[in-house]
Amino acid sequence: MKLIRISSPADTISYMGHSLGYWPQESLVCLALDGRTLGPTLRVNLPSTDDVGQSYAERVAHAIGFDHDATAVLIALFTHQPWDQGHQKPFAAMVQGLKRHLTAAGLLVHDVWIVGPESFATYDGTNPASCGKETPLAAIESCLLNAELVYQGSAVAPNDAPTIPELFTAVDHEAIEAALQNMATNPSKCLDAAYRLWMELIDHGADPTHDQLAEVLAGLQHVGLRDQILADMPGINEPMAATLFGTTDEAPQWDRIDSSEKLLRQLLSIASPAHAAAPLTMLGHICWWKGRGTAAANYMHVALTFAPDYHLARLLDQMLGAGVVSGWAQHKNTAYRNQH
Repeated sequence: MKLIRISSPADTISYMGHSLGYWPQESLVCLALDGRTLGPTLRVNLPSTDDVGQSYAERVAHAIGFDHDATAVLIALFTHQPWDQGHQKPFAAMVQGLKRHLTAAGLLVHDVWIVGPESFATYDGTNPASCGKETPLAAIESCLLNAELVYQGSAVAPNDAPTIPELFTAVDHEAIEAALQNMATNPSKCLDAAYRLWMELIDHGADPTHDQLAEVLAGLQHVGLRDQILADMPGINEPMAATLFGTTDEAPQWDRIDSSEKLLRQLLSIASPAHAAAPLTMLGHICWWKGRGTAAANYMHVALTFAPDYHLARLLDQMLGAGVVSGWAQHKNTAYRNQH
């Protein structure tokens, strides 16, 4: 991606959406800066109540502090809560607490904006009890930076909820059951063949046939093969635990992970509910690697709907509930960049 220049609030808010790949909802978004260079973008859910004490602000400031090169922060609150005259300024205590924690950590807070469904404004207006003058969201769509990023191929989805239009559109019970029976007869040979087929499809970008999809989907029903494929997906020679939790210093091959994501979505087109938990959970794991916690949680919810006792989905769901963030998503040298 070519160098870009941010010169207005509309540019900054637009970049936040492009950086995340979707338009945030009820979110606090922080864009770190290293001097005049853009750093990683952090998105967290806004607190459900303004009475959150100091713990929320501490957690956010701590997360931004993972970028040791950051010197400043730009902040935006994306919310449907009203902020015009006659309404109490939303999240005032949280914003003030966050500013204090960031300043104590040596980070300058340049600007804070509030973004609603139809307009945005400077959070700190001339009156401390109110926000600044509203600007229509159309200014974001028409700003120069948004046009440049769209021209480069970037897009901003309406939200980060996973869309699964292919789910169960071409279910083939017979092909999958046949592949499962073959694996039960000769598990070592068939699982090895399924693994090699997965690697071939990912590494060479070939369009899989219906039978190939059935073979790979049947293989993913075996936990050992599923975990091996997940660990090998990033394409780096590191221990399985390090890749599964995204804790390596070396950046993963994100293009390879994107190819895996595409194949997993294809698998859902032939999967019945009984066989969908594996690809759904793996798609959620990829979202977690990328730092898209809400989308990952949605995938876990769907997977657990079909298979309530699916262990990996339950584990990831608990991690997401505890606010655990992938190691790769916490560092700018390893974090996913929306290139498409």
